Amino acid sequence: MFTAAVVAVLVSLSFILTASVLFPAIIAAQILDIVAACGAASLAASGYTTVRRLRSATQDSAPVDRAGRDTRRMPPLALLSPPAMSAERTIGMSALRAYLAVAMILVIVKIAQLAIGH
Repeated sequence: MFTAAVVAVLVSLSFILTASVLFPAIIAAQILDIVAACGAASLAASGYTTVRRLRSATQDSAPVDRAGRDTRRMPPLALLSPPAMSAERTIGMSALRAYLAVAMILVIVKIAQLAIGH
């Protein structure tokens, strides 16, 4: 949860930075609107994740076998498969990639406009 909150704050700051670069005449009220929208989206995502986690916790799960716990060793990294990404993580990573691509293109357009003199 802490990591998600840190990422949410960093993404909202990135939104504000991108908006202030693209629209230099942005006022404080508009920046506060961006912060409020990012906060609402973060709360909605957090609520959704919490509800899903609580629903999955109520389902019967197999007990964890703790026999031999003291002598277990991790297999070599070469033998481990990559971890499976959940649907939520895939959607979140896709959204971040899309945002970064759009922000990069818009900043390049702004730089080109400034270079041309518009």
